[in-house]
Amino acid sequence: MYRDPSLPPISVVVVDDDPIVRSALVSYVAAAPTIAVLDSCDNGAEALAVVESQSVDVVVMDVRMPVMDGITATRRITNASPHTKVLLLTSFDEDSYMIEALRAGASGFLLKDTSPTALVDAVHTVHEGTTVVSPKPMGRLVRHEPGPDEQQRRAARPKTEVDLSARELQILSLLCQAHSNAEIAAELYLSESTVKTHVSTLMSKLMVNSRLKAVVRAYEWGLVYRDGDGNA
Repeated sequence: MYRDPSLPPISVVVVDDDPIVRSALVSYVAAAPTIAVLDSCDNGAEALAVVESQSVDVVVMDVRMPVMDGITATRRITNASPHTKVLLLTSFDEDSYMIEALRAGASGFLLKDTSPTALVDAVHTVHEGTTVVSPKPMGRLVRHEPGPDEQQRRAARPKTEVDLSARELQILSLLCQAHSNAEIAAELYLSESTVKTHVSTLMSKLMVNSRLKAVVRAYEWGLVYRDGDGNA
């Protein structure tokens, strides 16, 4: 991803309890001239202390760690420093981790098999305010295919009441099928500006700040379901 070299570098803290992995992550992101690694830590509590003591743009952090795990740390970091973005990394491709990460305020969720180039791109992307998810969990999410850990939980998930109009439910269903605003507008014979307004209203009602999180919330609250053809 291109970043104007005249802009200050993105300040990053790297967090992982495995020193070999932590060193590798530091080397990956530090190689980018647009990124400056401020510190590296081996647990979420240390990362929180760094964020509370200085300005940090992005925290690149493992999920499973001693002392304080990445999801707990994400919640506390984003509360303590709302401008700081958190990019979580994990070796475990489990939907529950992804959903909990986004719910805690993470701006990204990547598997550790992500390439160094993709990791650097993700740092730039979350810094710019866009949510990033690795292709495999993202693909399951937009297709609404449950991972192994989600299959038993889904049947017992309660439906949450939220006041959505029939039009908003139509648009939410198309969002869950990964349609763009232009595609939704064409499908429903609306202008793109009208669709954009509806999407903004949906995100407000669902109490989220991105389209991806709206999709996660829709499935969490039982607002959309798959039919026999696999459509939302």
